[in-house]
Amino acid sequence: MFKKAILWLVCMCFCVSFCGCAFVGDNDELVSPPELTGELSLIADALYDVAGDSIDLEYPTAGQYRSAIILEDINGDDVYEAFAFYNTANDEMNSVHINAICQQDGAWVSVSDQTMIATGVEKVEFCDLDGDGHEEILVGWDVNGSSEKKLSVFTFGESKLEQKLIQSYTNFLCWDLDVNHGAELFVHFLSAADKTNKSMVFNLKNNEMVQTMGCLMDASVKSAASPVASVLPNGQRAIYIDEIKGVGSVTEVLYVSEGELVNPLLDSEITFENISTYRAASIETKDIDGDGILEIPVASDLPNAQIDGEKLYYTNWCTFDGTKLSAKKVTIMNTVDGYYLTVPKTIIGYVAVEKNIESHVRKFYHYDSINDILGRELFTITAVDINDWTSSDYERQNKHEIARNENTVFVAELGEGAASFLITIDLIKDTFYLVE
Repeated sequence: MFKKAILWLVCMCFCVSFCGCAFVGDNDELVSPPELTGELSLIADALYDVAGDSIDLEYPTAGQYRSAIILEDINGDDVYEAFAFYNTANDEMNSVHINAICQQDGAWVSVSDQTMIATGVEKVEFCDLDGDGHEEILVGWDVNGSSEKKLSVFTFGESKLEQKLIQSYTNFLCWDLDVNHGAELFVHFLSAADKTNKSMVFNLKNNEMVQTMGCLMDASVKSAASPVASVLPNGQRAIYIDEIKGVGSVTEVLYVSEGELVNPLLDSEITFENISTYRAASIETKDIDGDGILEIPVASDLPNAQIDGEKLYYTNWCTFDGTKLSAKKVTIMNTVDGYYLTVPKTIIGYVAVEKNIESHVRKFYHYDSINDILGRELFTITAVDINDWTSSDYERQNKHEIARNENTVFVAELGEGAASFLITIDLIKDTFYLVE
């Protein structure tokens, strides 16, 4: 009965085509569990033969592969290998196995097993790191909950798993960063407690993992988002990493120059921080105009008004060409309600915003930056609960819907100074964007 229950769980969580697609557990199109197939039964039976019935499957919590048993054709021969992650009642504390199961003479057979000191599996990837046509197996292990993680790189040849690297990491990805027709392993490691923040690049050479490049990063950072593989405006491949400081955030951009991994936005001589991309709000880098190039949100040093003692900022969405940041779009962000307004160049420095977070209201005023005088109200934007907006009790006079999402209607109302600055509801609509 225990075997049947485990097999049913395997089928519930995984869908596989033995004609070509990899084993992915989070298939949105899977409406009902597939029937138990002979192949899945044989794979599970091969695991039980070596591990016993009392096993707990370990499921990756991030990445493309979310299955405890993953099928991948790692050597390109159109025959799948299976890799299972599990622990047993007989294991010591904090132990997780990776088990390789292969087809031999028409039968599934467990051929190799390694035990790792870990509490779980965070992520699994497959990547050809030496260009020989055979993928290596990259496994991120949770070691102490999720507070400490270790990355293993395994080769699998002649029916044997061999660990080639064990490395502390925060995030990793596999990509041909230096465009030499072969993928590298990029590893980002951040330890806020030790004030360590660095990136490393590894290659598989002569069947050994070797660090070939690396660079330091902002040591004052507290946490980091996953690295994003992208390009600079000139097509140069680069990795963008958004990071959170104690207050505010920054973006670091890394790329290969003359055979070295460089981080040109880091002040490596005085502050050892990235101050060029600092912004007070934790706004993420994104391709804001859909041209395929990521823009970095940078707090503007243009003049702004202070309302109730709070300094107000524009957000410049900047491209980075490897040398300098260039603003492509200037916006006023509302991260609480999830929208932003683009600001025409002609009025940059001449708009101030009064915000009321509790009532979800932003009031926009003309601002005389030379004399530091707050002028007439131009318009107001309010985020209204959709149920309130559709209620007959809601006062809609002079209020116009400019956008909505599932729960909220965004409403604009013109102020007394709107006509003098040719501000209309249509203009507000044209400059208003929801944060995706």
